[in-house]
Amino acid sequence: MGLPKGRTNNPGGRPKGTPNVLTKEIREVYQELIESNLSNVDVWLQEVAKDNPDRALNFIIRLSEYVVPKLQSTNLTSSFNFENMTDEELNNLIARVAKLD
Repeated sequence: MGLPKGRTNNPGGRPKGTPNVLTKEIREVYQELIESNLSNVDVWLQEVAKDNPDRALNFIIRLSEYVVPKLQSTNLTSSFNFENMTDEELNNLIARVAKLD
């Protein structure tokens, strides 16, 4: 018949963040596959780039996601109201920013 709705024989469940065993194994196999073919990636990239440079570039971009962490977008806000600034105030601001280089 089974247990009543909302009840389980394992109330603690799998701890949060613990990967599924199958998922862990698949990731390990995939990592081994990639690592064993690193020397081929350059050859494949050159082969694809001969006929389709856009596809080769897309290949690099997609692979980079596994190496370079993705950056979060940020919103920049300014306390300056540039529209109400005089030319002199704008020129002074530009000079101050240029000194930072």
